[in-house]
Amino acid sequence: MRWWSLSTTGHSAVALPRHSRGRPLAVALLSLSALLAGCATDGRTGATTPPDPSGHYPVTVRNCGREVTFDRAPGRVYLGFQSAAELFFGLGLGERAIAQIKPVDPPLPEQAADFERVPDESPDSYVPVGKEQMFGLRPDLLLAYVNSEYGGPDQLAPGLATVDDLQAIGARVYALVCPEDTPVRTGFTYRALTDLGVIFDVEDEAARVVESMKARVAEVRRRVAGRTPVPVFYYYGGEGPIMTGTRDAFVDEVIGLAGGVNVFGDVGGGRRGFLDVSQERVAATDPAVFLVGASPNDDRDVQAKTDYLYRTFPRMRASRDRRTALTYDTANTPGLRFVDVVEDLARTLHPDAFDPEPGAPPTTTSGER
Repeated sequence: MRWWSLSTTGHSAVALPRHSRGRPLAVALLSLSALLAGCATDGRTGATTPPDPSGHYPVTVRNCGREVTFDRAPGRVYLGFQSAAELFFGLGLGERAIAQIKPVDPPLPEQAADFERVPDESPDSYVPVGKEQMFGLRPDLLLAYVNSEYGGPDQLAPGLATVDDLQAIGARVYALVCPEDTPVRTGFTYRALTDLGVIFDVEDEAARVVESMKARVAEVRRRVAGRTPVPVFYYYGGEGPIMTGTRDAFVDEVIGLAGGVNVFGDVGGGRRGFLDVSQERVAATDPAVFLVGASPNDDRDVQAKTDYLYRTFPRMRASRDRRTALTYDTANTPGLRFVDVVEDLARTLHPDAFDPEPGAPPTTTSGER
């Protein structure tokens, strides 16, 4: 990345050409003014920086109905919910992060060093620090997952810095999911990666990550093509009511990509597509597979949720056949991990579709990439 600075205390050291020394002082000042006119101003400090010599900046992206302009690549980035942080680290931008919301899931192995280095500055895994503490961190970008992280209508805690608050200190806001984005879809991942590529001048790397993810999804779609979709019940938690995902939930698309059909995919409603339903309503369905939302690092949680489903709905095919797949919070949002769930769920739904093809080299599992 290209960083440029011009000390305001060094302006008097600008040398004038020898032939101009006899000219009026006004000419000298005019020359200096012309030099400074091309400089960008940092809204936080008032310091000036010369324009980017690569010609990449300034750049403008559209996000959540706003035009967001960057005169240079941000260098003090506060990272929102973990899926946003993982996109950022996945583009090799970790050195630009100053703080993050506390991770909810174990980091990806290749990103462990980034998560270890960047301080957790948040009260929990879903809310950033309050406005005054945010100001004290002096970010120039808040990379948010959703607007509840910057005082929007979905706000989860009072006292957060808003877009206007952050703009007042020279910071920008970019969110993976906007308030009007219903349903939430996997394509928001590609949109965010592409925009981050523009913002940080890493467009080639962003395109590489996008194409790699799309290729993995396309391979799953190729293997399950023409097969009868398998009914799936997504269980987030609760015993009465039970929380699941509707057609407006991110997980609904993930199930479809894997060759399944969400048993509650014919209804909508609820925040981000989540819906509370009764045990009786669940019992009226007959899924062949349970997709359980649980922490991948908490075997007891996985076991407890699985046991509850088998015990409560013993007549369902999923219970009789003991067919369960797993998902978790950072995979239930736009980000790097949803492709892992698509691949793993597809293998559970259509195991024969992943038998070695004649003449094909051995394949790796999603955990071996």
